[in-house]
Amino acid sequence: LDRYKDQIAHLQGMKWRQYTIKLFMCGDYEFLSRMYGLSGASGCYPCLYCLAHHQNLVTPLSVRGQAPPRTFETIRADHQHYIASGVDKKHAQHFYNCITEPIFNIPISQVCPPGLHITLGIFTK
Repeated sequence: LDRYKDQIAHLQGMKWRQYTIKLFMCGDYEFLSRMYGLSGASGCYPCLYCLAHHQNLVTPLSVRGQAPPRTFETIRADHQHYIASGVDKKHAQHFYNCITEPIFNIPISQVCPPGLHITLGIFTK
């Protein structure tokens, strides 16, 4: 994987003519969770984009308010705190479910939302 990490780092921000290249990550939710080091959809903080608790996600945004955003930097910091605490998955929720280091250095703002999950959410409401 190190070879790919280096290639991504090289491509990210590279110029082509007058355009800056940005790489985007896409995949299903499980894949994205694993790429960014999250424990997955069953965790207390399953959202890749914010730090909303799973119990709050069923409450409309207009009622619960905006949760703090999850960023590449917060994932790394929460993972470091998780490592320092002794790596017990029972306590992953105290570190926003960041149980491994993100694999690639692609910012959360460059992650395409998984279409299947969005569609399911729309149809179930």
